[in-house]
Order: sequence, then structure tokens, then C-alpha cells
Amino acid sequence: MMNKSAYLDAMLKKSIILFNNNGFDLSGIKKDLNLRCLDIKRNCDGYHQLTQNNNFNLTKENNYRYYPNRNIHKIVIDSKIDNGIRATETLIHELCHAVQYELYGDDCRPHGKEFKAIASSVGLDTRISYTPALPVLEAQIEEWEVEVGTYPHPVSMPKKMKILEVIGSFVLDLVFIITFLVLTGGSVFIIIFNAYEYFSIL
Repeated sequence: MMNKSAYLDAMLKKSIILFNNNGFDLSGIKKDLNLRCLDIKRNCDGYHQLTQNNNFNLTKENNYRYYPNRNIHKIVIDSKIDNGIRATETLIHELCHAVQYELYGDDCRPHGKEFKAIASSVGLDTRISYTPALPVLEAQIEEWEVEVGTYPHPVSMPKKMKILEVIGSFVLDLVFIITFLVLTGGSVFIIIFNAYEYFSIL
């Protein structure tokens, strides 16, 4: 079964074509892109972060060159999202931030007019803060899902299994409480009995 990271990697390839078809070349971004699917603790579906990677690219193709201060576009999508449309539109939203940085650097606001122009071009609704997909893009994502596969969902536990799990947990708690009472009650009895014998001798 496909996991969420594999799904997002497949949707990334589709999204790159979407951006290219709308006049945004992502070949440079793709080369330096780190896409993750993680449990985000803050209240957002995803985020884009620019990091630096000072390392050697030890490949023959790159002549073993050193890349000082190489910019890496880190995109994180919240693993708690349980809907493929939402996950993909969040990915596209964050790719818009990457494109904005490549075009304008730090000279504009994160969700300013430059970002909105890019997001609108690829089919996001910029009138809403989290920029959901407009109907045309949503239909496109649904077509991608036919080819890529549906977004992975947690395996739901059958109702009978859930009831058995609750009963089992209750029984274990009850056994623990009874065991605790027996052991502590026995200890108290021994202490009282020994004290009684001691004072009887006196």
C-alpha cells in the first residue's frame, strides 16, 4: 500500500508539470527540494522553509564541486491531513512560496501580491487564506489520483473490535486494582497481626 510520502512525491511530479505549463520553471527548485510528510505541531497544513546545505556534491556529473551556502527548499506537509485534495493543494501552495523566493528573494511579503499572482496562475483560490484549489485544479488533482492512486488513510478498526478493545482495557485495569488492593491489604493485615502479637507478649 502506498504511504503518504510516496503519494506526495508522485503529486510533486504532477505539480511541477502544472507550474511549467503556467510559465514557472521548477527545474532549479526541483534539484534543491526536500519534501517531507511529518506531524506538524503548530496549527498549519504545511510550510516552506529555506535552509542552507554546505556540502560537497561528490558525483562525477558535478565534477566533485563544493556548493557553499547552497539553498535547499524544505517543504513539510502535515501527516495528519487525511484528504488527497487538501494534501496536494497544500503542496502546491508551498511550491508557490518556493517559486516566489526564486523570483523575488526576501523582498516581498509571504502572502503578498507576488505570491497571490503565482498561486492564482496555477489554480489556487487566493481569496481564502489557506488557498484551496479552484474547481478546475481540483478536477485536475482528481485526475492525477486516478493515475497515482488514492491518498492513504488510517486503517479504521471495525466497531466490534473497538468494543472488545475497550472491554479488554477495562478488565486489565480491574485486575490491576484488585491485585493492588489484595497486596496492600495483605501487607496491612501482616503489620497489624505482628503488632498484636508484640503487644500481647508485653
